[in-house]
Amino acid sequence: MSILQSAQRRYSAKHFDTTKKISPETLTELETIFQLSPSSINIQPWHVLVTGTETGKAKVAQGVQGFYRFNERKILDASHVMVLCVKEDLNVEHLQRLIDKEDTDGRYKTAEIKQRAAEVRQWFFDFHQQRQDLPAWAAHQVYLGLGQLLLAAADLGLDSLPIEGFDEDALSIALDLKSKKLKPLVIVALGYATEDDFNKHLPKSRFDLKDVFTEF
Repeated sequence: MSILQSAQRRYSAKHFDTTKKISPETLTELETIFQLSPSSINIQPWHVLVTGTETGKAKVAQGVQGFYRFNERKILDASHVMVLCVKEDLNVEHLQRLIDKEDTDGRYKTAEIKQRAAEVRQWFFDFHQQRQDLPAWAAHQVYLGLGQLLLAAADLGLDSLPIEGFDEDALSIALDLKSKKLKPLVIVALGYATEDDFNKHLPKSRFDLKDVFTEF
């Protein structure tokens, strides 16, 4: 289907069919599409925890107890769940690993080009550190990946639900994220919606194009 058709198909699933599972091949394709997501200065500040097991999903569900319990079944019934995290240890070592990976992948024809790229990236990195908005800036990049992930899921015939309603501390404890220097930003439930999912049959509602865009 076209990108437009995938965007029109995509919606936030509320009920997942527990009998339908995402194939390993489809999951790998979805992960690869997320891997290819754009990010400012190619910083790639993300790490994603993925589970399709009942034990794994139960761990994620520990982050949606109490006030957030309304999200529990969505996580437990989904075929797979991803926890999109931002790295909290973005530093010179991360930048060096990044530049070396780009070099290995053949992005730099000369040492001078590589050095210049490293200097430019360091400038942008330092800029956000000085503005004291580095964590927020890094989180914005993860959300770029989220958008690509949701559209890709629809294109692959999957249903999805991004979940921001969770207890960050509880989820961090359940998945031992603090020791990994990761901050959870959004949970994504993935699978196949049931036919009686009420949200599946409702029309989309968005502001008109003239209210969203101004041509000049």
